[in-house]
Amino acid sequence: MTLADLDFSFASIRRAMAAGAKAPAIIAEACRRAQAAAGEGVFTLLVDPAAAIARAEELQARADAGAVLPLLGLPFSVKDSIHVAGLPTTSNCPAMRLEPKDSAHAVTLLEQAGAVLIGKNTLDQFATGLNGTRSPDPLCRNAIDPAYIPGGSSSGSAVAVARDIVAFSLGTDTGGSGRVPAACNGIVGLKPTIGLVSSRGLVYNNRSFDCIPVFCKFADDAYEILENIAGFDVLDPMSRTDAGAIELRPRAPQPLTIAIPRADQLTFFGDTEAARAYEADLAVLQSLGHRLKPVDFTLFETAGRLVFQSAMVAERLIDCADVVRDHPEAIHPAVWSALQPGLSYTARDAFQALYEIKQAQRQASLLLAGCDAMVVPTVPTIFTIAQMLADPMALNSAMGTYTYFVNPLDMCAVAIPGRTRSDGLRSSLCFVGRAGDDALLRTLARGFEQAMVPALAVAS
Repeated sequence: MTLADLDFSFASIRRAMAAGAKAPAIIAEACRRAQAAAGEGVFTLLVDPAAAIARAEELQARADAGAVLPLLGLPFSVKDSIHVAGLPTTSNCPAMRLEPKDSAHAVTLLEQAGAVLIGKNTLDQFATGLNGTRSPDPLCRNAIDPAYIPGGSSSGSAVAVARDIVAFSLGTDTGGSGRVPAACNGIVGLKPTIGLVSSRGLVYNNRSFDCIPVFCKFADDAYEILENIAGFDVLDPMSRTDAGAIELRPRAPQPLTIAIPRADQLTFFGDTEAARAYEADLAVLQSLGHRLKPVDFTLFETAGRLVFQSAMVAERLIDCADVVRDHPEAIHPAVWSALQPGLSYTARDAFQALYEIKQAQRQASLLLAGCDAMVVPTVPTIFTIAQMLADPMALNSAMGTYTYFVNPLDMCAVAIPGRTRSDGLRSSLCFVGRAGDDALLRTLARGFEQAMVPALAVAS
């Protein structure tokens, strides 16, 4: 097998390196793939290949001299709302172009561990959207079927992994942007506990809820990246002081009680394939010995609406205020429709929303008492690009049906691919846990992922 035939899972890259391949050659191959996709809406910009390869050569020399570089040979990309020193940050709005002198803390940690950045990924403008069509042409397209949306707002980050251009990528997640595109493209999307990974160096959507998710092919790969970027950051006021104490290693598998939405409250927007796949995926969990406990999903729906249908939307206007004031014509129409309501809220409205969030967190804690975790369909369906463009506001909201609630309720989550549908798309389960339960979710994710291996080629 040549490097051109290599899939970019961590295991395959490391097997190639064990067989004699060096980091510069792997990074050169990643750059070649990225250049080949340069006009396809996956990236907003690419690192100069000569610079990326030179960086890999430097890292390889250090490793050969005895340096411990756990991520050596792994190419990665980041959403273009994450700062990288020396590269512009645009949030997919050229009028907002920023020239950061420092990289985001997470990027710095990854590069110190030996990973090499090869590009910045497209996104729904200002990270406002869950579908991937709120960006300039050419639109980023689904990695499985280009007629479908790639999911957003971290569209390019997910597609770059799904298409084996990079081994992993970083996005941002406010209402599901680290999970929805993972589900749409058949990969893993890991959204950690808020504050576990420093968010210093982001252009924020809603800073109260924002966190950095990881996109990978497999759960353990994603959690390995999380292990390298998690920790307390004294320079980030949102960083958890106990971040270093939150366990990330998998636990011994055991039967658990897992909450699921009541069947009469589920919606798949007419997608019978999605409904069948969800039931089949739940059957896999039951085969592993887990007990599924239906719970009233009303509270979670209500909490989800607080992200984008309350005064919390005014928080979006902080980081993009200059563009809203000086260059409104540069804002995508659907993004403007999402931003504009924030202009009408008062400080009183904002405090009321904060009180409602706190109340919802307490109610969720009581409702989930006796349950170890929760599982939901990551997305209710996957719309085509044509469908989304015809009804951009309503269908975008539909994509967040099972993701919006997670961040306002201060929960962690991980989306894992499930059955392959008869139309070739993948189903996806999202495991949701309390803040700090990242290791528990890793255990659940691994168990489900391993159980799915024999069934991946079986249509639901």
